[in-house]
Amino acid sequence: MSYKLDYWNIPGRGEPIRLMLTIGGFEFTNDFVPLPVPIPNPPNVSPPPFDDGTWAKLKPETPWGFLPTLTLPDGTTHGQIRALVRYLGKAINKEGQPLYPNDPKDALLIDAYMDAVEDIWPIIVGLNGPDSLETAPLYNTLLGKPYLMEFLNERMKKGQGDLAAMFDNLENNIAVGPYILGERPSCADVFVFSAIGWWGTGMFPGINLMVEGRPKLEILIRKVGGWPEIKDYYKRLKDFRKSMPEVGVTDYADYYKVYHELCEV
Repeated sequence: MSYKLDYWNIPGRGEPIRLMLTIGGFEFTNDFVPLPVPIPNPPNVSPPPFDDGTWAKLKPETPWGFLPTLTLPDGTTHGQIRALVRYLGKAINKEGQPLYPNDPKDALLIDAYMDAVEDIWPIIVGLNGPDSLETAPLYNTLLGKPYLMEFLNERMKKGQGDLAAMFDNLENNIAVGPYILGERPSCADVFVFSAIGWWGTGMFPGINLMVEGRPKLEILIRKVGGWPEIKDYYKRLKDFRKSMPEVGVTDYADYYKVYHELCEV
């Protein structure tokens, strides 16, 4: 039996799991769940990309009430994205070493780095404090209002914006590079590559606002984008996605354009 990933039909938080499975050479299937946002479904599209009641029925059956979930070859289903990334990282070797390190101090830094990336997500999707669904960059992307520049200009202002400070933390905690642990790749490198690739596709106008003045962060994500397993994954996806229906007002291929650019495919 192969692995099975349940998630929306977008990169989002499911993408690092897909990438980890791909790097590990594991067989897996994507079980796409309609995205639970109040946007009308386009006619004659199956499965529907937006809320059709599927998630309300599925949610009570998930371990933690969230997606993604990963069903293992033994048939058990598990959740919590960073736990899944760590689990896979322990089983996957890259350059002769596991992607989740055995050394406790290295593991501490990797966990902290993934936590810092995760802290950015609520601001981006509009689930933090005063940000509402209607003003969230993600939701507005789906509605065809790709960038909330007023939102980004204020919160990404160098030395002042709260979001800019969070990206500065990502830069400052790469001590030497090219990876977080220096010459050794880790699952946290995959985690931040996946996040920035998705954030740069609609929520930000590309990656420049995120990496400008943060050279180590840019080197890291481009380095990961050059891994043969990841380049091949996005090369195969490029043609496949072109054949899929639109999500909102955006073609599926557009949701992967930054990944394609980072991987040069």
